[in-house]
Amino acid sequence: MSGDGGRHSARSASLGSQRAIPSGLGERPPSSLGCPLTFRELLPAGDCPPADAEEIVEPIEVYRLVRTDPPTDADFRSQRCEHPRTKYRGVTECRARGVSVYTDSADAAGKLALPQFKGRMVCRVTLDAGAGWIEPFGRDSHHTWWPLADFAITQNCVVE
Repeated sequence: MSGDGGRHSARSASLGSQRAIPSGLGERPPSSLGCPLTFRELLPAGDCPPADAEEIVEPIEVYRLVRTDPPTDADFRSQRCEHPRTKYRGVTECRARGVSVYTDSADAAGKLALPQFKGRMVCRVTLDAGAGWIEPFGRDSHHTWWPLADFAITQNCVVE
């Protein structure tokens, strides 16, 4: 990412100075599509999604571990929604309200060996323009995705 907070990349160049820090819950700048942003989950006040996150304006494929086939909306809940009282060390409240995805299917599949993911499956999700904001976080190809409310997640995913 560039020193300008990553907002001036080729994929999100149109946002630049429009991406001011929101003043409160539910208030977000318009996306490059010209629409006000309404996220799937209530995000904390301040810089959420963070300044380094990029608006999804071109199709990308990501992978998510899901419990059901076909996946349901419940398969795409944030950690905060799943565990409302948990305190996460080293993770901001904003990130806790995002959805974990991987850009490499092998990284997602590798998590299936962990006990907490027993019985889950890998789902390929195509994120199109209007799907929300995404940012790399942590190791391997892990990203945090903040989906927009109007994006039809389950219509854009296939269990592999």
